[in-house]
Amino acid sequence: MQWIKTGAKLALASAACLSLSACLILPGEFSSAMTVRQNGDFSFSYKGQIQLVGLANLLNSDTLGEGGEAEFKAVCWNDNIEPAAENNDLKVEIERDNVASQSNQLFSVVPASFWKDDRLAAQDGQNAADDAAKAAEQAAQAAADAAAAAETWNSEQRECTPAEVQEQKAEWNRQQAEKKKRDAQGKKMAEMMLGGIDPENPETIKRFTREVERLAAWHKVEHLGNGVFMVDYSTSGKLADDYAFPVIPRYALGEPMMHVTRWDNGRLRVEAPAFRSDPEMSFSALMGVGSMAGGMLGKGSDKMPAEPIAIKGSFTLTTDARILANNSEDGPEESGGMQMLRWEIGPAPYGAPMALLKLAN
Repeated sequence: MQWIKTGAKLALASAACLSLSACLILPGEFSSAMTVRQNGDFSFSYKGQIQLVGLANLLNSDTLGEGGEAEFKAVCWNDNIEPAAENNDLKVEIERDNVASQSNQLFSVVPASFWKDDRLAAQDGQNAADDAAKAAEQAAQAAADAAAAAETWNSEQRECTPAEVQEQKAEWNRQQAEKKKRDAQGKKMAEMMLGGIDPENPETIKRFTREVERLAAWHKVEHLGNGVFMVDYSTSGKLADDYAFPVIPRYALGEPMMHVTRWDNGRLRVEAPAFRSDPEMSFSALMGVGSMAGGMLGKGSDKMPAEPIAIKGSFTLTTDARILANNSEDGPEESGGMQMLRWEIGPAPYGAPMALLKLAN
């Protein structure tokens, strides 16, 4: 039914926004570097692609609408019960004749001399009666089966009467009104969760790009399409507290791609959970609705949620602080009096970059 399909699409769009805090932000192709001094000074840079997966999904799917006005068409069916081609009454009579014949045979197999003994006659008569009852029961079941087989269900489309057309048209108008209301609510929810970005309005994406580019550390922000942006970001400062990238005011972007946690005992943890290429990291898998999406959107939907582009790049951490732990493949290397950790991000079985440093007190 139309309203089930539309409601499923709205539920899918809502689940995408709520489960991913509007957008799941991931890198694409990139190069990133961070320097951490033992006194807490730091610098960080990121050059390359950033993809907003939730926005890409809405841009590439029709979860906010059908893409046009649906056309009404009344459909009516003529349901008939027709007799089967075979003569089932004759089959029932044959079964009954078989029962009668079997009953006569049951009595004829006993020699006449045995009927002179009343006790033997009574016993044999009871046995014959039981066998006849069983045969009759089998015949009744066969007759019932034959009667059931005598009917076949045949449904044929027919022309609707004016009254039927009027009734179906009224129901269709009601469903269309509810659909428009749900679409408006879903669109408003998506805009709210995306910080005011309307996926159907390119001007709101341009506004988002301009607002981000106005931030001091964002030197370049260019929308490449489908929720993918090319950025040039760099900043520096003091790690007196925690740090995360990216953080954009007024926009719900989900978890940051990388973050630094400053602990009160001089330890500092650098972690980049999104700097990882995972074959199972697809939008459908992350939402947990891969098969559900295909089933709910149905064959009438010619657009499916966009898959994230491949994550490929490098992350380099340079520091003169003591490295307490790290998960790089080769460990620290000496470089101009500093130690350097490097992670190549691609299809490899390594976890997301992580390093634990000990700053000077």
